[in-house]
Amino acid sequence: MNLSRFLTIYIVLILTVSLTAQDRNVVNRLYETSRILGDAPVIDGFLNDSAWSAAKWEGNFTQKSPYEFNDPSQATEFKILFDDNNIYVAIRAYDTEPEKIEKRLSRRDGFEGDWVGVSIDSYNDDRTGFNFYVTAAGVKADVINTSDTKSDKSWDPVWYAKVSEDDIGWIAEMRIPLTQLRFAKVDNHVWGLEVSRRLFRKQELSVWQMIPQDASGWVSLWGTLEGINNINPKKEIEIIP
Repeated sequence: MNLSRFLTIYIVLILTVSLTAQDRNVVNRLYETSRILGDAPVIDGFLNDSAWSAAKWEGNFTQKSPYEFNDPSQATEFKILFDDNNIYVAIRAYDTEPEKIEKRLSRRDGFEGDWVGVSIDSYNDDRTGFNFYVTAAGVKADVINTSDTKSDKSWDPVWYAKVSEDDIGWIAEMRIPLTQLRFAKVDNHVWGLEVSRRLFRKQELSVWQMIPQDASGWVSLWGTLEGINNINPKKEIEIIP
């Protein structure tokens, strides 16, 4: 191999490594929520309540799989609101082929078909995550994370979700009671946050806060949720007949 060819290959390799390192220099993302001042949204899968106008849409998701760090094939956006008793989440899953949205009925925690979800680290301890998912068929799933990466699907909190579909995709609307989360008694809260979407027909997982497939953590690498203030920890009461 002559010197000129060797130098050319060497430069290409250096540029490739440099671009790869740059791609993996993931910046922690921030979403700032808003308090509901009037009537809370009715959880019906439609975002026509005036309360939603107080929250901003957030998007720019990234593929986690199968094509890591690529743009998703379909866009996703979300909004988050809160009041003294609940967290409200709206997720808009755009789809240019809405007739292909996969709606599969299953038992709770089935994760069948298309789904979206929000994950919250309300302890902000980088170890404990509360995950709430709903499929395009309206089936709920919930998972709790411990020790950053361990997960348990036997956790069944009480929360509410409805979905709807239109000619530009589908919508998930959620109400998560604060009784189902654990958080400190402080004036201003900073929580971990992740929002994710599965597009079944492409076996595609996209996330708001990109976390590389080979990352050693999960909850500890989520983005940040700010803006929640003046709420008090709730006592959970469950009555089972």
